[in-house]
Amino acid sequence: MGKRTRTPKQEPIAPNPTPAHAFLVTLEDGVECTAVREGLATVLFPKTVAKKDKSGNDVKAEGQVFYNPIQQFNRDLSVLAIRTFGEVFLKEKKGKKAEKKKKQGDEDGRGKEKEAAAGWGDRTQEGGGEMEEVLEGEGGQRKGEGDPMQEKPMKANIPPKFTILDALSATGLRALRYALEIPFVTSTTSNDLDPSASQSMRRNIQYNKTHTPKTIDPVLTPDAAMSKIHVETANATHHMYSVLSPPKPRTEEEHADGRSRDHRFGKYDVIDLDPFGTAVPFLDAAVQAVSDGGLLCITCTDAGVWASTGYSEKCFSLYGGMPIKGEWSHEAGLRLILYATATAAGRYGCSIEPLLSLSIDFYARVFVRVRRSPQEVKKLASTSMMVYNCDSGCGSWRTQPLGKRKEEKNKNGNGTYLKFGLAMAPTTSSECPDCGFPMHLGGPMWSGPLHSPTFINHLLSTLPAQPPEIYQTLPRITGMLQTALQESTLPNSPFFFVTNRLARTLHCEAPPMAAFRGALMRLGYTVVRSHCKPTSVKTDAPWDIIWEVMRRWVRQKPAGEGKVGEMMAGYKILRFGMMKDNGEVSAREKGKAGKEKGEVERLTSLEVVFDEGLGKDKDKVKGVPRYQMNPTANWGPLTRSRGVETVLEESSAAKGEEEGQAAEGEGGEGGESDEEGNASKKARTR
Repeated sequence: MGKRTRTPKQEPIAPNPTPAHAFLVTLEDGVECTAVREGLATVLFPKTVAKKDKSGNDVKAEGQVFYNPIQQFNRDLSVLAIRTFGEVFLKEKKGKKAEKKKKQGDEDGRGKEKEAAAGWGDRTQEGGGEMEEVLEGEGGQRKGEGDPMQEKPMKANIPPKFTILDALSATGLRALRYALEIPFVTSTTSNDLDPSASQSMRRNIQYNKTHTPKTIDPVLTPDAAMSKIHVETANATHHMYSVLSPPKPRTEEEHADGRSRDHRFGKYDVIDLDPFGTAVPFLDAAVQAVSDGGLLCITCTDAGVWASTGYSEKCFSLYGGMPIKGEWSHEAGLRLILYATATAAGRYGCSIEPLLSLSIDFYARVFVRVRRSPQEVKKLASTSMMVYNCDSGCGSWRTQPLGKRKEEKNKNGNGTYLKFGLAMAPTTSSECPDCGFPMHLGGPMWSGPLHSPTFINHLLSTLPAQPPEIYQTLPRITGMLQTALQESTLPNSPFFFVTNRLARTLHCEAPPMAAFRGALMRLGYTVVRSHCKPTSVKTDAPWDIIWEVMRRWVRQKPAGEGKVGEMMAGYKILRFGMMKDNGEVSAREKGKAGKEKGEVERLTSLEVVFDEGLGKDKDKVKGVPRYQMNPTANWGPLTRSRGVETVLEESSAAKGEEEGQAAEGEGGEGGESDEEGNASKKARTR
């Protein structure tokens, strides 16, 4: 008889903790709720909810407060980013409208000249000029007064359209904040597949109508702001595809109530995708449902897929590229998400412009502008790349563009055009040119800029005027945007490295960050930080220069004798550094190292000075954190909410079994989810 093994007891899933700033409210119908206020909005979570047991009977169960305070940074940033984008977007729209009007006016003006020549007379007397024709009779009415058939209605001052879709809304917290904190929004659609989530949205809208003290705009009342929110219960992709159809006529009920269905049709100016897991299943619909020049706000929480090699096959099936192993894997993940978005848009003749791309805590958040531009779509191949990564050796990399573009003069010689073609390959061998270890392949992924410096500068300029009591994460937003602005100065230099990894490869003491930065800057290279990692160094210096600087550091702080063996990655790097010093290395060994004699002399003749003063951060602001510290123990994404229709087990044993299965499902491949996982299985605040 075989040895019996004990099955470990499955611990029950811990309930989500109630936020410290939550308070209790009792609604008019007597329902007790836990209320959580964020920004200007308040969301309600009933203390008890109706569920069904195995027999289908209604039972009462304790309601959960599914609110993650860690995500407040995401929501604060989203409100401020959309407001900044909206100001520019509406200004552009107004300029286009004025230009169109001017063009039409010029054409109309030529027509009016012809009319005047034909004897239409002096038109200054029409429509209330100085000369007014008054009818005889009581009251001395002007001609046409009192006659509704002859009165011309005054044109209402209709604000320009600016619509937002919160595609996976859950409790509707984002939609509530957008309506209350972005004054020029004309319509916000709050959509979710789960009917109970839609019910929760309506309850929150009704509560905020009467209990929200103010909006961000003194003129806009909370009641008016809430009237801009339209609740939809639909599959997110189906809803986005549906707005591509022509508008349907209003029903009799909608006509009687004076309601319009216009908000359900016509493309959205902003679409916010914030699922539990990957946003890829929604991208095809989103790039079509967003207006020309509109904004996509995309969140992907499956960092286990796009920022590690544990599920590389899953990453390729979702994002169309292979992930990267290394300290810079999160930036590679951002580029995979942008690549998936760019290819989805390119199929419909649209190009993308990343305004802000951030790896934050346990998720990625990108703000991408989508434009209909077949000419820009041609650049997609040349802004995509493969990556050769020495992840098992020294940690260096080489990039390989998928396509080539070159600016050439036209036949007349008075202009230029872009010529597209095939890129030369490969840019490196299967072995790392620095250490000789194997190179692994990553991508394809986005190789263009991650951020728009113009957008970030505009956004930063608005932050001092924002009330800190509403946007409690302002210091962190400021710090991260300043770091992203630094990154944007090197749009053609993807990825970064950390000095600790370089020192580990050479088995030496790590150089001070300021000293290492100063050494590269004295050689004429640009050095900035990456927002992804505190100890990051992002530079346009090539790897041979970086390793030469490290070799000079090793001479000042030498590694212990025998620490770097022949089978180690640092051996070849350090050996190359000693070639000129002792002259004992043969020409064959130089060839094996992949360096020509002139290249060796060029590197060894460099004047490397570790200038800490030059390398210090000049834009560091006191009290503004650049990187997030762990705020609480066990912080991170909350477990997926199981919805209000979860079946209650009748026995504790069955309950334990179900909880074990639920925990198993939640620990899947990076938390990827389908439409049901994003909506019907959750009723949560994102």
